[in-house]
Amino acid sequence: MIRPVNSAKRPYLRWKTSAACNAGQIAVVSGGLALPAAESCSAATVLGVFVEDAASGELAYIYPGNQEFEFDVYQGSTVDEVTLAMQGVAYDIYVDGAAGDDSAEGETYLDLNDTSTGFVVVSNYDNKRRVATGSFLQAQLYV
Repeated sequence: MIRPVNSAKRPYLRWKTSAACNAGQIAVVSGGLALPAAESCSAATVLGVFVEDAASGELAYIYPGNQEFEFDVYQGSTVDEVTLAMQGVAYDIYVDGAAGDDSAEGETYLDLNDTSTGFVVVSNYDNKRRVATGSFLQAQLYV
């Protein structure tokens, strides 16, 4: 799950969705509508992170993308801990499961094994909690 580090004074975005969305998923815009980000979406325009679940066609609350977020780090790949050398590097995301496969449907993680399509820049980390703090590349942001 992706969580804002400090969103106390930031207003939410409200955006109509084109697909079902879960809280904590990255929101991107396509055709004027919000939908959950897929892996390797470095060409997509990031709105932010969904605050709550929303069905397709509903208005969703979204944390704006112009702030820092805490990302769970994907476990189960070659690299699953952050090092000091990784700070300032842009990484891609890993999206676990699809609807109906009995997994954490759409759970989004930071993928430390993929920098080729990276759009989340790591700024800090806590390997005990298996999380990293980061922000979206400015070029990717809608607002």
